Amino acid sequence: MRVAIVFHSLSGNTRRVAELLAARLAGTVDADLVEVRDRFQYSTLTAYAVGAPRALRGEAAEIEPGAIDVGDDDVVVLGSPVWAFAPTPAANGAVAALRGIDGKEAVVYVTSGGGPGSAAGLLGAALEARGARVRGAVAFDRKDLENEAALGELAALVTRPPSGG
Repeated sequence: MRVAIVFHSLSGNTRRVAELLAARLAGTVDADLVEVRDRFQYSTLTAYAVGAPRALRGEAAEIEPGAIDVGDDDVVVLGSPVWAFAPTPAANGAVAALRGIDGKEAVVYVTSGGGPGSAAGLLGAALEARGARVRGAVAFDRKDLENEAALGELAALVTRPPSGG
């Protein structure tokens, strides 16, 4: 099984979950980590002042890489921090950058410092609008990124047999 773990991370929390997931899947799944970067270079201050309002409006950022080919992958995992209870503009940009996503199984995860709000649901809906079949979503609190139950739930969603179609 081939899995693409696509994520945006500003503080490193979402990256940490991606790395933990890849390590947990090692030996059973061929997982590729794809970190997307917003072309706008946010600082902590501009993430709140500029990024959060953009996230709230559902804007998609210009990202690097500009195209993400998942055509050879069986499952696509998309991870995002939560800004203003929504996915980041870079995560929205990642959805737009996916190539070959139509008909793929997908899983979403979000990391937050407060509450996840509707971020996971918004990401899932965006993936479904691109033709993906979303298996589910998991939220991580920044204080408990290594939560074994949440990591186990995320790994189970990734390795679950295909839903058909």
